[in-house]
Parts: sequence; C-alpha cells; structure tokens
Amino acid sequence: MPQEAVMRALLLVLVLVLSLGPGAGAQESDNLGIVVIDAEAVYRESTALRQLQTDIVTQREAFAEEIRGREEALRADSQKLAKQQGILSAAALAERRKALETRAAGLQRQVQERKAALDKQWSEGMRRVREILIEVSQEIAADRNADLVIEKSVIVLVKPEFDITSEALALLNKKLPELEPKAAGQ
Repeated sequence: MPQEAVMRALLLVLVLVLSLGPGAGAQESDNLGIVVIDAEAVYRESTALRQLQTDIVTQREAFAEEIRGREEALRADSQKLAKQQGILSAAALAERRKALETRAAGLQRQVQERKAALDKQWSEGMRRVREILIEVSQEIAADRNADLVIEKSVIVLVKPEFDITSEALALLNKKLPELEPKAAGQ
C-alpha cells in the first residue's frame, strides 16, 4: 500500500475517533482493538523470501558465467573476422559481420529475457508472501479482537504488546517455509 494511502487511512481513523467526542471517544477506544506490524521486517526475515533471494542470486550468477563465455566467443569471432578482412570479399565480409551482429543481438535479447524472468520470479514470490502475511495478520487480529492492523512505519510510538511482527513472522514461516523453486525462463 502506498505511503500516502496508509496516511489517509490513519487520518480517517483518527478523525472517526475524534468525531465521537471526548467521552464517547474514550469509551469507543476501549473497544477498538489495534495491532501494529512491521511488514518490512517480516519481508526481510521471511525464510521463503530469503530462500528465493538466494535462488535468484545463484541463477543470476550461473547465467552471468554462461554469458561471459558466449561474449568471449563473440569477441574471438569478431577478432578473427577483423583479421580476415583483407582475405574475404566484401560480400563475404558483410555476410559474416551481419551473422556476428545477429548473434550479438540474440545474446542481448536473451539477457533481457532472463532478467525479466528473474524479476517476475521475485515479484511472484513477493506477491505470494504478501498474501500469506495478510492471512496471518487477519488471524492474529481475530485472536486479539483487533479491528485494525496498522503498518508500523506510520506509527511514531507503540506499546510492545500491540506489535504483532514477531508472531506474524513465525506464523508466516510456518505456513510458507519456502517458495516453489523455478528456473528463470520457465
């Protein structure tokens, strides 16, 4: 949720509580259950996201190694072609240069596709973790009879007993210990 939307929601809650008046506000706030969660900390510490990040880094490194080898081959072929300039006819030289450029463009396209696949893999993993975190937050809120779950980043001070971050992280890790591994490009 964008920061601006969170601030609007928080402001709306504040306006509603204050509009009830001093006496009613005190009575209502006794019945209004609020819990706070540090979603960013949960994402940082989630075993599923840590595992996904490790998988993506491993895939990225393996692909980078593969690309280095292919780039090296392209450079060698380019140097070989440069040495053959005086030997080959203009038509043959142009044909081989075009083939070399086509290989280079294909390699560049493959790099972009693989990067997009890795980005998509990360986004899908984040989406899945976010879904489970919402479920977990709803369960904890229901257990504590809380009406509101507020992101900690919009709170200045909060009593520790209202903070459900650790509990949410533990439940998230239990429900989603890891994400299904996918190789980029699948």
